[in-house]
Amino acid sequence: MPFKRNLGTYREQLERDGYILLKDVLSENFMADLKTYLDRSRTGQVEEYGKWRIGGKKHQFLYDFPDEAIAERFRTEVAALTGLNRETFTISERHLKQYENDAPDYPAPHKDRGASKFSIGLPVYLGPETSVCVFPTLDRTPNEAERAVFMTEQDHPGLEGIYASPEALPLHEELGDMIVFLGSAIYHERIRARGTSVIYIKVNDEGFDPLGENIYAPAKAMVAA
Repeated sequence: MPFKRNLGTYREQLERDGYILLKDVLSENFMADLKTYLDRSRTGQVEEYGKWRIGGKKHQFLYDFPDEAIAERFRTEVAALTGLNRETFTISERHLKQYENDAPDYPAPHKDRGASKFSIGLPVYLGPETSVCVFPTLDRTPNEAERAVFMTEQDHPGLEGIYASPEALPLHEELGDMIVFLGSAIYHERIRARGTSVIYIKVNDEGFDPLGENIYAPAKAMVAA
C-alpha cells in the first residue's frame, strides 16, 4: 500500500492551513516503485511527455501507478485527507517532473491551472538544498484558467526579493514525505530545483480533466507501469 498511516487524520490541518507536509508517510514499497519509475524514465523506457515539456526548466513523463490496488488506495486516502468526493475524484495531471541542471534557482511563484484544486508532490530524487516554497498568506483567489498563472511585479512589487520575504514558507521536504496544497489557490514554486525529480498528481472532484489523464474515469482502464 502507498501510505504508512491513514491520511484522514490530517484533514483538519489541511483545511485550516491550505497546505500540509506529511513526514515519512510513503511506504518503503511505494517509494521503491517510484524510484523504479524514475530509473525507467532515465533509461528511455518511458517516453517523454514532449508536448508539455517546459523548455529550460524540466522534462515531464506521464506517471502510471504500479497497479490498480495502489491507485484505488491512493484515491481513498487522498479523498479522506482533502475532503474531495471519492466517487467523482478526478486526476487532472499525473507527471514525473525532472528538473534540468540549468533550471533557475528562484523562478516566479505560480498558481496551478483551475483543474488542480489540490496538488500533491511525491519527491523521488532531491537535489541539494531544494524545497517547495508556498505563500499561504498571499492572495488565495483560485485560478480558474486552463493554464498556470505566474506572479508578476504588478501582483507583488519587489518580486525579486519574494523568497526572502516573511510570506515565503519553504517546506524542506525529504524522500518519503508527501506535500499537499491548494494548487490553484496558493502561490508556490520549487526553488533550487536542479537535478530534482518529483511526481506531481493534481486532483479535483468536479470532473475537470483537461489533459485526459484521469485514470478513474469509467471508460479508462488502469495501465500498470
